[in-house]
Amino acid sequence: MALVIGRIEPGFLDGHPETATLIPLPPQNGGAVGWGPVYLSFGCDFGDALLRIAVWNDTSRSWRVSNLTVTATGGRVTVPVQDGDSKVSVGRLKSSATDAGLCPVGYLVEVVLRA
Repeated sequence: MALVIGRIEPGFLDGHPETATLIPLPPQNGGAVGWGPVYLSFGCDFGDALLRIAVWNDTSRSWRVSNLTVTATGGRVTVPVQDGDSKVSVGRLKSSATDAGLCPVGYLVEVVLRA
């Protein structure tokens, strides 16, 4: 199994693309190394976060865009990874008038190596 962890940058995406975090994904169920399924999840603490998730798929040559709420009192939130997905762009969106975009948000990419 391979694990990659990282953090989502603080601040909001609206008009500030530099606050986006780009996460490259290994090829699911293939690749030269022989990867199996790929899993992507997010978690946060000290507040809730609203994330814009855009997944690029090499096969369809298109972005799948959705919003995802991650809560401090909940567990990790998983984003489905499909065959052909190669990268994910993640940015924070303002969830309320009091949201300062500062609570820590992390991501985890889990990949199973085929035997």
